Amino acid sequence: MLKHSKIKENVKRIGVICTLWIICMFFYHLIIFFSVDEIAPNKIEFVKYMVSGIILGLIFGLTNGFLEIFIFRQRFKRLRFGYTVILKTLLFIITFLVTIIVFIQIKNYLLVAVGLFEMPNENDLAEFFGSPVVFEHGLYALLISFGINFFLQIDNKMGKNVLFNLFFGRFHSPRKQEKIIMFLDLTSSTTIAEKIGDYKYSAFLKDFFYDLDEIISETKGAVYQYIGDEVVVLWDVKDGIENSNCIRCYFLTKRTIYKKKDKYIELYNEFPQFKAGIHLGEVVVTEVGGLKSEIAYHGDTINTASRLCAEAKNYENGLLISAELLGFLQYIDESFSVESVGLVKFKGKEHDIAAFSVNEKK
Repeated sequence: MLKHSKIKENVKRIGVICTLWIICMFFYHLIIFFSVDEIAPNKIEFVKYMVSGIILGLIFGLTNGFLEIFIFRQRFKRLRFGYTVILKTLLFIITFLVTIIVFIQIKNYLLVAVGLFEMPNENDLAEFFGSPVVFEHGLYALLISFGINFFLQIDNKMGKNVLFNLFFGRFHSPRKQEKIIMFLDLTSSTTIAEKIGDYKYSAFLKDFFYDLDEIISETKGAVYQYIGDEVVVLWDVKDGIENSNCIRCYFLTKRTIYKKKDKYIELYNEFPQFKAGIHLGEVVVTEVGGLKSEIAYHGDTINTASRLCAEAKNYENGLLISAELLGFLQYIDESFSVESVGLVKFKGKEHDIAAFSVNEKK
């Protein structure tokens, strides 16, 4: 199920990249059409130019999209921002040029194979790359590639849909939404920091959060905030309850860290151990800040998830969820065992919270 979700997310991501490229190439061909004096503005020529723009945009988009999903996301995610954008752009251009060379060579030999020519046209490549039109189009493609990769990198850094929502002012005024919220907090973090020092502890946290990123993405979540040694993860209710994604996120993280335990021990003489609390409820979402804007979530749901996380340290498996969330998880019993821990008293809250401890079935 998780593989299916990942494929769906990848297809959506490639679709966004293709859309960006198609828009850019469409407008580029629109500009060319109206700037070339020799072309009489008629409908047939106009349609040819626009279709060419859409096809080129689709080809560029698919190339950029597949590179983003299968190469950039894994291999470039720890590089500096500027290096990442530049390397993505250069690799995209190189890949596209290689594709063109291969296409021209295949086309030549196919034409010979079907009997249209006796010998391959060896001048095709020289004519193609010697054309001034190719240079002009290539320069534009380079600039657009840089711009799109810059946009994608900012989108990655800001979090899922944050840039889109800020651009369109979706939460300029406060709105109410239902969300699933998980607070995940490292245990014994102060002790570890004192033992290995601030510099190594910072690297320790960075590695842990990188390992967590892919799991959050696979389970359709989004990082809301990093607060010291704590990460706050959000799900839309539909995505969070699908296949119990919000619960799976926690246990997938445990399995991933266990597999990498030796690596952490080798680097830091410690490995991450953590607890989490998950709650479902209504939050108020709004854009805050002038000099530094972000999408912020307010409300009692946030506080309750945080309190559940703090309380989870008293339980061996380290995960507590609320009754509100459990009521939405229809098939949780198939993979997880759930045990009531009764009503949990939270200081400052009028009502106690019915909480449940969750563990994987063996």
